[in-house]
Amino acid sequence: MARKKISEVFTPRRSDINEKMYVGRPSLEKSLLRAIEGSQHVLLCGESGNGKTWLYRKVLHGNYYYIAANCANASHCSSITREIEQISFNDGDSKKISYVESKGAGLKAFVADANVSHTGSYELRQQDPLLEALKNISKRSPTESSIIVLENLESIFNSPELMDELARIILLLDDPRYAATKVKFLIVGTPTGVIEYFSKTKNLDSVSNRISELPKVGGLSDKEVKQLVTKGFVHELSINISENEIVFLADHIFNVTMGVAQRVHEYCEQLAFQIEDNDWNYNKDLIKNADWAWLTGGLRQSYAVLEGKLNSRDTSVARRNQAIFSIGKIRVHQFDTAIIEAHIRREFPETVKGKNLGISTILTELTAEPDPLLIRNQKTGQYRVKDPRYVMCIRTALFKDVHSGKVRKRNFIAG
Repeated sequence: MARKKISEVFTPRRSDINEKMYVGRPSLEKSLLRAIEGSQHVLLCGESGNGKTWLYRKVLHGNYYYIAANCANASHCSSITREIEQISFNDGDSKKISYVESKGAGLKAFVADANVSHTGSYELRQQDPLLEALKNISKRSPTESSIIVLENLESIFNSPELMDELARIILLLDDPRYAATKVKFLIVGTPTGVIEYFSKTKNLDSVSNRISELPKVGGLSDKEVKQLVTKGFVHELSINISENEIVFLADHIFNVTMGVAQRVHEYCEQLAFQIEDNDWNYNKDLIKNADWAWLTGGLRQSYAVLEGKLNSRDTSVARRNQAIFSIGKIRVHQFDTAIIEAHIRREFPETVKGKNLGISTILTELTAEPDPLLIRNQKTGQYRVKDPRYVMCIRTALFKDVHSGKVRKRNFIAG
């Protein structure tokens, strides 16, 4: 039997579900299904690459008829209604907005009868475009109810006009004329605080009572990464890797990718290429090659961000450099000020005696736009690295000088 192509197994940029590589997330799947079965619209949020699309498609497939609208397109045409209207028609369908009619009138002439032709153009009375779109979607649905998935909410989150339009549409769906179509929204995107946005918007506070917000879709757990690694390398690519090697490999991949599903697929893809080049034989030495191949995919941008966040001059302490170095060393994906400060005190004891380190201020500075290194969870106060490649870049570029005890930077550019 021919071995499958790597691109058929590890699919970091494919949005449709690869059933054989899907890793079940029972708690999230149950929460989403129960929310869909409820009376409210549903909000599904989580950072990019964490598997929101695979999750909702897995849950909805075979249970509900759904159709996806893209908020990015809505932003492009400045109308959510227009985007919904566009997806509500099948390819090749046309919408009749007017007609032309010719009428003949018989006239009595002195000598003979004559026909005079008159042509009139008439504009059809148009239904509300949103209601018409919902009716079209409802007609196409083989099930009693239908779901409109509004993807990429982040595309309109900073547009008050489009967010207000979304709020008005949600309120309209309670109107008997619209409710009769039995269409509800599943809103998918990266922003947090969507419910708070609606609850604080003037005259739109009731919108928040019509939306059920699900737990944030986070990265894969270490056990889920192990499942994905086993499925891909052992079951799909038929590579001979022992259970102990799988455990080691999965732990490494979990730590370098922080469990972000898309990054896990990217890394596994690169490792699979290394194994293919080694006549499909796996050994631990290939991990270093995979690390570098995966890292260089986004190294230039990561390295530029890292350079911009380091201390601009060689100070005696360079506390910010110590903090960034520590971020690369810790083995947790979310952390607070205390964790970073404890690491600095252990790693750089001569520079911290009796001093207030000011780590809270440093971590806040590292969240600054336009190129944040960290993202802060406003609810918990904890931080996480925005992109796992930043962690790899920190580990690769920064080192502790054994003579001076200072954090130093290797100057390198990916080829």
